[in-house]
Amino acid sequence: MTRLQLARTAVFVAFAIQGLTFASLITRLESIATKIDLSAGDVFVVLGITTAVGAVGSVVAGHLATRIGSAATLSLMLGGASLTAVAPAFAPTMATLLVLNGAYGFFLGGVDASMNMQGTATQDAYARPLMNGFHAMWSAAAVLGAVYATVTIALGVPLGLDMIPIALIGLAANAATFRLLLPPEAVDAAEHRASSTQRPKVQLPWLPLLLVAVPTFAMWFIDSAASAWGGIYVVDGLGAAAAVGPAIYAGYQLVLLVVRLPGDRLVARFGPERVIRTGGIVGVGALVLIVAAPHWSVAAVGFAILGGSLAMVPPQSFVAAAHISPDNAEDAIARVNLANYAGYLAAASLIAGVAELFGERSMFVIPLAISVLIPLMARRFATRPAATKETKESPSVS
Repeated sequence: MTRLQLARTAVFVAFAIQGLTFASLITRLESIATKIDLSAGDVFVVLGITTAVGAVGSVVAGHLATRIGSAATLSLMLGGASLTAVAPAFAPTMATLLVLNGAYGFFLGGVDASMNMQGTATQDAYARPLMNGFHAMWSAAAVLGAVYATVTIALGVPLGLDMIPIALIGLAANAATFRLLLPPEAVDAAEHRASSTQRPKVQLPWLPLLLVAVPTFAMWFIDSAASAWGGIYVVDGLGAAAAVGPAIYAGYQLVLLVVRLPGDRLVARFGPERVIRTGGIVGVGALVLIVAAPHWSVAAVGFAILGGSLAMVPPQSFVAAAHISPDNAEDAIARVNLANYAGYLAAASLIAGVAELFGERSMFVIPLAISVLIPLMARRFATRPAATKETKESPSVS
């Protein structure tokens, strides 16, 4: 394998570790909440604090990557995430859980940012779309993590002990692939810029970055609504059986994964703007179906379609951010990543408020209203032309 192929493999591994670890932990949250007797409101606070600290981790990763490189930042953050993911299950009180989950949240945010820095740089070095494949790996590993959690919980494996194998896998994989990631000089070559010691400090162009963050925020708002509230909507709002709730999430994630698998080929053929706009229009239609559904089965179809329609937005948002300011690609990616956490926090509070005031049947009216931002602002995902063949084959990245 060439040096660049090894780097691509290492990025796949990083996305897999992140997806596996996150899903393994988040699917245990209900068991942890039951163990220390948390209310629904307590769980919301825990998730809110974790999300807020994750945003801090993302910003820190951006600053750190400009100093020591995104490869070292990713390895550091990934190791921290693997270690801290074990601790929350041992929390004896809510206060302890907030601290332990917050520690994991910090590293989670750092990994989210730095793995997309490496992914974007690797894509640019290859001069063809790769980011959808990386995100598909995250989704596949997350499904595996959820299955592992389901099996270990069913077998009665003690909370905390069941996360130790996940942590060990993450640490071992991280150690084995760290040196394969693109070093700073290769990232500089991929982004067509001078080295960090030679290039002048350039201010981030905030308006273009904000215009990418807005539709990205819309995607994460809708994703949070579908993931956290989709099951409640069909059960409490449309009268489905309790067992249908998890199936809604499974269908949503499965179609999202299926669409991401050929995503790089679609972007290469049609371009990111057209792919995002088409998906956005389909997403608006899916949410109309969900809001107007006369029966839970119709809503289930809507949620599955919705997953596919949103699949391309996250990977393309990071590519667009990096290409707005190649000299500040790491900081740009870290800033756009904040839309992830802002979307989740906003959805958690707003949808809960709507359900309280107007009932569960009204939960997805706000996501529907916000969804139009994605097709309307799809032009913001158009990126600069791919690197030339000569650049791709330069010694710095080969």
